[in-house]
Amino acid sequence: MPRRYGPDGTRLWYGKAPEDFNEADVARFMAETEAVLQKRELLGGRDDAKTIARQLAEGRAQAARENAARPVPAKGKEARDDR
Repeated sequence: MPRRYGPDGTRLWYGKAPEDFNEADVARFMAETEAVLQKRELLGGRDDAKTIARQLAEGRAQAARENAARPVPAKGKEARDDR
């Protein structure tokens, strides 16, 4: 939803102030607003940033545990450069 600001600092939507909307603009604005609200609801509301941060932290912790449980790779033959 691109937003710009007018010279007086008011928010614009696709270059228009709310007073300048026609019926098509209102319908498009309502559809985009509904999509944003549905996405927020799917992500868990306003705390979605905290939820995502917590999920990332849990993923890092799990990866660290799995990497620590792996055996150290065996040292292979070194490549010879004299060939």
